[in-house]
Amino acid sequence: MDIEYVRNLLGSPDCDIQSQNIRASGEFSLQVYTFTPKKKSSKSPVIFVAGWASVMDGWAPLLSKWVECRTIHYVETREKRSAQVSKSLRPRDFSMVCHTNDLECIAKHIGKEEEILWFGSSLGATAILEGFLDEKIAGKGAFLIAPNAKFKFPTWMVPLTMAPWWCYAPLIRVGLIYLKWRLNEPAQYVRYKRTLTQAHLLRLKRSLQANRKYKLTMDLDKISFPVAICAAESDTLHEDGAAHRIANNLGNGVIVNVPSNQYAHEADLIKDIDNWEKLHCD
Repeated sequence: MDIEYVRNLLGSPDCDIQSQNIRASGEFSLQVYTFTPKKKSSKSPVIFVAGWASVMDGWAPLLSKWVECRTIHYVETREKRSAQVSKSLRPRDFSMVCHTNDLECIAKHIGKEEEILWFGSSLGATAILEGFLDEKIAGKGAFLIAPNAKFKFPTWMVPLTMAPWWCYAPLIRVGLIYLKWRLNEPAQYVRYKRTLTQAHLLRLKRSLQANRKYKLTMDLDKISFPVAICAAESDTLHEDGAAHRIANNLGNGVIVNVPSNQYAHEADLIKDIDNWEKLHCD
């Protein structure tokens, strides 16, 4: 996405926008968009790591307001179309350890890690937790939406791990019918439809193969950074109870309950983030 497209997507926010490819791990370079508010802000900069194959369109309601009040570094993870890589792709190139290595590289490039507030959703949130566990990344804390204790791929997605990638388009159409039935929130379905229809199909396959058997260790008490786990009761797609189990096992974790998964993508979430940060990070 070029800068003008991003600016229009977010409704021309009052900020400067830069885009750069940052060298990550394993011959990958990741697209990072940096939003710097034109009004001087004392708030901590954010590294924003979105979920599996997700697109910025789904985060536009939150980003459009958030980028006007603090610096946001929006990272597009390696399974997305924007990632650059020159070698043949293998499943292990999309394992969780690769994602955490990427975040380590991105954080070092951005610098001043002790000032960073991490924000992530789904796979992005899980990668941040793994990065904290392995001491690859650090910061003031993290606000995480629906991190995964494991990746609960539905039955219809299992054939994707075996089928040629060029079969994905018709299989995804079947999957969209499943999602429409499975999800309680219409806006969440719209986001996933955008995600799946815009995905890089070969990378989608390799990522499915890499993470199908992933499990997050619950030995999380060694993480000393403040961590908020944001959970929505109406979210039927992410694993039931995972958010609460993760929060209970963190050394310094709290649950932030929100009305819906859609709320967690809206500008209203900013006040929840600010309130948690003031109580636990300052």
